[in-house]
Amino acid sequence: MNLEYVLKFGILLLKIVCLLYGLKYVFKVIYVAYIGPLSKIPGPKIGFLTKLYMDIRQMKGQRWKWLHYEILPKYGRVVRVAPRVIVIADKDILKQILVTNELPKNKNYDKLRVDENYSTLFTTRDLAFHKARRRVLSPVFSMKQISSLESLMGTCCQDLTDKIDEMITLNDSKDAVVDIYNLINLNALDTIGETSFGGSFKLVKYGSHPLPGKMFKEFRRRVLKSMFPVFGQFSKVDPYLVDFTKEIIKQRRQSATTRKDLLQALLDAKDSNGNGLSDFEIFDQCFEFLLAGSDSTSFTTSITLIELIRRPEVYRKLVEELDKVISKYDSNKRLIPPYDILKNLPYLDAVINEGLRLYPSSRDLGPGKEAVEDMVIGDYSIPKGTVLTANIFAVHHSKEYWGENSYEFVPERWLNPENIPVDGFIPFLAGSRNCIGQNFARMELKLTIPALVLKYEFEDIPGQDNEILQFLTTSLRGKSHNVIARHRIKNDLIS
Repeated sequence: MNLEYVLKFGILLLKIVCLLYGLKYVFKVIYVAYIGPLSKIPGPKIGFLTKLYMDIRQMKGQRWKWLHYEILPKYGRVVRVAPRVIVIADKDILKQILVTNELPKNKNYDKLRVDENYSTLFTTRDLAFHKARRRVLSPVFSMKQISSLESLMGTCCQDLTDKIDEMITLNDSKDAVVDIYNLINLNALDTIGETSFGGSFKLVKYGSHPLPGKMFKEFRRRVLKSMFPVFGQFSKVDPYLVDFTKEIIKQRRQSATTRKDLLQALLDAKDSNGNGLSDFEIFDQCFEFLLAGSDSTSFTTSITLIELIRRPEVYRKLVEELDKVISKYDSNKRLIPPYDILKNLPYLDAVINEGLRLYPSSRDLGPGKEAVEDMVIGDYSIPKGTVLTANIFAVHHSKEYWGENSYEFVPERWLNPENIPVDGFIPFLAGSRNCIGQNFARMELKLTIPALVLKYEFEDIPGQDNEILQFLTTSLRGKSHNVIARHRIKNDLIS
């Protein structure tokens, strides 16, 4: 009888504890949603209770449209979209969190690590580690080092134009339909292979290589792991990736000659104590190069070119600027003049900056930072642990910052620097955690676009699916955009 009484009392006590815990949880949800400091920030009310409301849109790659065309216009530049997630589209507040306060990345980045014992420049949340690793890698991405890659990038550009030449020849006419979006994507992958993996993947030329496909499967695996941590217990890194990279590193270490590329720069990189990167760390960094250097850069490059093709007057101005340079330069029939000349062309700069403005690598929530202590941004109190996301796309399209034509492709705006909003152009973010690969990205843009517009005239084909999706990276829904390509009138300087 006493045992039965004890058992009943234990069950009653357990129910009371569960009830109290449930009440505590409900109160916490209600407090965060409708009573605490974040309740004063405008946003969709259901978002105050759950992030499922916005996650459903993300499953279709359309969350960026919901944010930009519905939420931000309705609620303003500081909007609460989930219980502890704030979207910021105010350039001055972004400067505060990115530069002044230098907030760390949020906890989601931990889940993107392939191994809990290893962090990279992209995944680390530790500011001290980031500072130390950045110091090691900065020489790898210095303008001096990136400039040494010009001939390697130029080789890939030559493969790209050779492929278009082949398509025109095979078509037995003066022109050919070319999937410029796909070709530029393949060219970007080849460029990463040439500069980071010891040689081009020759995707433009031959169409296939196992490494890029396996890399992107690994990328999807990491994303799934970040969304569903239990997934990580049942999936491992493809051994092909590790073995392939290890073999390249082994061969490079044993080689009597050195190749001036990013892989060699990573092998040579040392910290203040003379310690280099492990083979696994080099593999992980190369993986990030492949992702950032192909998806992000190729999207901006291809869409910028498509914008040029749709605007003959802009295309003509760029060609005229490039022709003047080539006419004065003894190119020995090079495809394009040296980067040292291209980097100082004002209209080419304007075209590329306008492409980066309209089509930044992120148009969704944006990179997420985390408040490490209670703080104030704008007119709002932000509790510790709140995620603050930098909405680059909204800042780049703000009519207040950029004028009534903020949605239009107008390179001329960059010819008057006084009209460019201070802190309003952040395609590579800002502060100590800005994109370390921006010199690489800009150089690739400045070599690829001139290589194409100097040699070809393009004609757009209307009626194509140009719907833009963003999951983690940005892409066209159809992964394709066809144009008609034909040779420009040749001269002695354009082969």
